[in-house]
Amino acid sequence: MRPFTPTLCFVLALAACQRSQPSTPVSASGPSVAPPAQTAAPTAPTTPETAPSAPATGSPGGAPAATPFEAAVRPWDAATVDQLRRVFAAGAAAGQRADVFAKLGDSITESASFASDLGHGWMELASWSRLEPVVRYFSRRAFSNDREDNSFSRGSMSATAGWTTQHMLEGGDNCPLERELAAIRPAFAVLMIGTNDADQLEVADYTRNLGEILDRIARRNVAVLLSTIPEQRSNPRALERGHQINDVIRRAAAARHLPLIDYNLAMASLPNAGLSDDNIHPSVFVDQGDSKAGVFTAAALRNGYNVRNLTFLLALERLVAALSLR
Repeated sequence: MRPFTPTLCFVLALAACQRSQPSTPVSASGPSVAPPAQTAAPTAPTTPETAPSAPATGSPGGAPAATPFEAAVRPWDAATVDQLRRVFAAGAAAGQRADVFAKLGDSITESASFASDLGHGWMELASWSRLEPVVRYFSRRAFSNDREDNSFSRGSMSATAGWTTQHMLEGGDNCPLERELAAIRPAFAVLMIGTNDADQLEVADYTRNLGEILDRIARRNVAVLLSTIPEQRSNPRALERGHQINDVIRRAAAARHLPLIDYNLAMASLPNAGLSDDNIHPSVFVDQGDSKAGVFTAAALRNGYNVRNLTFLLALERLVAALSLR
């Protein structure tokens, strides 16, 4: 892929480089985990129902949500904010890094279409320009001599195609989850997993595994942003279990006072619920043959990965405000 320089984006890369989609990962079983089919840029005018535009200004405070995307990241109640501040303070004392987050999940998180474009500066924020400082804040720490090797773009040891919650926990105290958190010492993590569980595991098993994952994250004093999963339309049973899994995720967030990104809600009004042709992975905006998951124009926000990146930034924006991060 070639990086692009639209009028409203800022570019972190110091020189142009070639982009390419990662090779198809090997599935650990379950539904197909190949990179999602790309969705071409629509030619018809976009209606407010399918791609609502956002105001140019806004606040992460308690104002009513202006778009379905903001509705997916509702203002946090006092108990959630208090819990977030306690965990963050404990993490800071333990040496967790305030400008680092971990990405935890399956192929939908491993994909270069999630967050990576933001870390490289390949984005067009359009009417969401208020989010630029959030991208700058979490891009400033590099994990190597490459300045673009940051939290957004880094490949995670705990996000792999085909994974269920069980895979994330394999190895006990040496499981991929523990290794990733130990390696980068993040103050924060974003967790979205369950798409493969919906096809392979019972909901009771998923519930138990999710609880253990959240317990392990909490013991490391890492504040987690918990996300619902997209529709799982590979088969009717997976679809129903996916709905049940999202209920489990929402209940876990409420019971533990965790910030929730209701990605499933944000996808609801998109064509095919924001999914690609495989009915499992999110779609991504394509312009002149290039996948552009960091574009937030009305046309681009008809696609699932673009919406995931936007809602993730909205959650980070709220987090930055709640903790007064600078």
